[in-house]
This record gives sequence, structure tokens and C-alpha cells, in this order.
Amino acid sequence: MTRKLRVGAFITSHGFGHGTRACAVLNEVIRLTGCELQVFSTLPNWFYSQNIFSQELKIHQVKTDIGLVQKSPFVHDLAKTIHELKNFLDFDCKDYNIIRKIVQGGSFDLIISDISPLGIKLADELNIPSVLIENFTWDWIYAKYCLSHPPFNEIIRRLQHIFETANLHIQAIPYSEEKSSTIKVPPISRSIHHDPHEIRNRLNICKSSKIVLLTTGGITKSLTLINKLTNYTDCTFIISNNQDKISRDHNIISMPLNSNYHYPDLVNASNLVVGKVGYGTLAECWSTHTPLLGCYRKDFRESKPLKIFADKNLSHKEISIDDFEKMNWMENAREIMLQEIKINYCSKTSGSIKAAQAIVGLIK
Repeated sequence: MTRKLRVGAFITSHGFGHGTRACAVLNEVIRLTGCELQVFSTLPNWFYSQNIFSQELKIHQVKTDIGLVQKSPFVHDLAKTIHELKNFLDFDCKDYNIIRKIVQGGSFDLIISDISPLGIKLADELNIPSVLIENFTWDWIYAKYCLSHPPFNEIIRRLQHIFETANLHIQAIPYSEEKSSTIKVPPISRSIHHDPHEIRNRLNICKSSKIVLLTTGGITKSLTLINKLTNYTDCTFIISNNQDKISRDHNIISMPLNSNYHYPDLVNASNLVVGKVGYGTLAECWSTHTPLLGCYRKDFRESKPLKIFADKNLSHKEISIDDFEKMNWMENAREIMLQEIKINYCSKTSGSIKAAQAIVGLIK
């Protein structure tokens, strides 16, 4: 009897956007191959249990990436990032040796990485075919900080060498830097499970109320002056937080990240998404035609290509981080919800299908 294919997935924990993208692709790979899957990441176990549809899923809570060390959803610490990267890229710590033994003993047929250098490094060392999925790589992000923080130069050199060893390189639109010899795919988003009417009924939201979904990209944050929103009685606001269960205060629904609601279903049911724009939020607004009122980190290099894509392909308007946190955006919200939705991109099919097909082709 032929054994099942075994796939390892190394996923960065820099926000939830990389995780949502990777899960969308992994579900398609599972559907096409019936493979066994092991995930290496520090995103919470519930996230993968909710987003990967496999009875044969094993999760390893291990650090696979540094990314940028965050002080808050909108502020990062470059000095601490450099310190942690130097230790991490030595690949000589106890955690690394433990992970290496797991991979070495797992008889993996393939390693998929979004955008963890650790997965690609181990695949190269152990002669396992590897796939890199990205809309940016960390060397490209760090290049902006080289003048102010020169130690990034050596870090970039090391990362470039690692990423170049991937056997298959997939770039998901909107990618930040076009590279040759890569597979280009449409934006990658998760599938919808329940229609908007069902979501409204479950949350007891009347048909006439506009649903506005607030997001900080998977990083919960207390927003100031939230009581302002109770004045807008024709809208229902859904906000993520760290509490254990869903609660309601007038027209504000507070929802834990770990809830029984599939997040793309909430995006699809919403009349508007407001908040921090990362890849996952952008791709899921694009796929569901949901208007977006977004704020962007000015000192994060990914922001520019995301905003350019949003301007061309969504009903979209930018707001400042300060206005978002102080709730000074309802006038903009009403304006964008009245706009006709722009759809300029030729396809609304998630890039997960094309990415999975390319991956299966590599396995075969």
C-alpha cells in the first residue's frame, strides 16, 4: 500500500495574513493529494484547527521566523529585530536542532514556506523539495532600514541566499518586487462557508443595519473613544478583542479572535472593513467585493504596493492611523459605502487554486 504524501509547512507569525494565505493554499493541496500535513509556527493552534480542513494535521509550536518585532499593530522595534535576527540566523540554538530532528525524522516529501527562511533552510540541508510563497520576502523589507541600521546588510545577504534555494517560487498578487522564474498567482484568500444572511441571523443584526468590521490585522488592540460608535444607530460594528466570548453593547459586537465565526464570512457579510491593511485583509476584501477604509504603516515597505492595488481594484479610501484609533472616520465610511464598487481585476478566483496546482506539479 502506497503511503500518503507528507508535507511540512513553515509559516511566519508576523500577523495573521501569512497564515490565512498559507492555509488557503494548504487546503487546496490537501484536496488534490490527500496528504498528511505538519505545521511549524507560533500562531495559536486554534487558528490552524479552524482554517485547515484535515483530519491528519499536526501542529508544532516553534519559532520559524523573526519578521519585525512589534511594539503594537502599527509600531515595530528595529534594534530588537536585529538582535533577534542575529541569533536566529545562526541556526545553532537548541530549538533549531529540535526542529531539524523533527523534519529529518518526518520523511517529508515537500516543505512549503510562507515566508519563513527556516523552512527553506532545512529543506536545502536535508535535500527536500521546497516551495516559497510570498508577496514580499524579508530581505526586501529590511532593505529600507539599511542606512539607519547597517547590520541589516549582512542579514539581507544571508536571507537572499536562503530564499534562492527554493525549488518553486510562487508570488501572490499584489507582490512587492517582481522576480523572474516565479509562478504569479491572483490574490490568495480563504473560501466562504456561510452566506451573509446566515451571518446576520446568527448575530441578530437587522437587514437595514450596515455592518462595519474593524480590524487590526489579527493583533488585538484597545481602541480609544469606542463609545463614539454608539451614536451611529444605523450601523452595527464588529470589533475583535481578547475576551473569551462574544458580547454586545448596543450596536457594538465584540468578538474574540478565536470564535465560531469564520473570519472571511464576516468580511463577506460586511458593508465595509475599516482598519489596518495587510495582505490577508486586502485579499479577502478583494475576493468578496467588500469596500475597504484602510490605514497603512508608513514605515513598512509593503504598504505602498498594497495601497496601489486597493486603489485600482477595490472601493477603497485611505485614513490615517491616528484617525482610525480615535474613531474619526465615520464620514469617510458613509461616503465609501455609497460608492459603486470598482472591479478592474480580471478574475475573482483565489490564487490558492493555481498555487496548489503548481505545488502538486512539483511533487509529481
